[in-house]
Amino acid sequence: MQLLRRVTPVALFAILAGCGSDSTTTECCTNGTPSLRVINAITSPVDVLIDGSVAISSLAPGTIGTTAPVSGSHSLMLRPSQFASSTTRSITTTTGSLSTVAVVLASNGSVQSAVLDDTNSVVLAGATKVRVLHLAPSAGVIQVYRTQPDFQHPIAWQFPFTYQADPTSLSAPFVQSTVGTWEVRVWQTPADSSGWDAAPIKIQIPLASGEKKTVVILDKAGGGIRYELM
Repeated sequence: MQLLRRVTPVALFAILAGCGSDSTTTECCTNGTPSLRVINAITSPVDVLIDGSVAISSLAPGTIGTTAPVSGSHSLMLRPSQFASSTTRSITTTTGSLSTVAVVLASNGSVQSAVLDDTNSVVLAGATKVRVLHLAPSAGVIQVYRTQPDFQHPIAWQFPFTYQADPTSLSAPFVQSTVGTWEVRVWQTPADSSGWDAAPIKIQIPLASGEKKTVVILDKAGGGIRYELM
């Protein structure tokens, strides 16, 4: 794994006024090195500091960066360049693990962080799980619908689906289904299921027994939204 690597889109989708793009982020470390993944879910570039030293410089809005601090306890500071406030939290890295932290703008205007690690990590044999996080502060309300292996009629993920500014809400639960292919589609209008067929973002997620994925909706450079599949 490269240090200070930023994940970049590998495919583009047009959505309304230029929304869309997708990529799949690394699920975990491949060389045993502890790793930290940071999602910039605010509208300002963010410096990521570990124990006072800059590990990722000017992480752009709507992007994801990774770094590899040594195994152990650390102080993580997320410092936006265009906001007066920053946020600091303690993190613990472990060899072979991948922790994910998002920097978000809370409803009171303060910059905060949220750990996105899945606490319900065990997926039962014969089951699969998917969750969706709305981390695109410029997008407003979006429409997110899904089909899943055991239910092929499109169903809304939640309504209204707005930017998740409350860090406590970012531990969004996984929806569970059987083995097979999930499909997640995203659009902005109309605000009902009639947008399914013409949805500009369509994500196919084939999952085997015991697997899970997280879909993260992010701002797209230049306007619109895109997604990452983790």
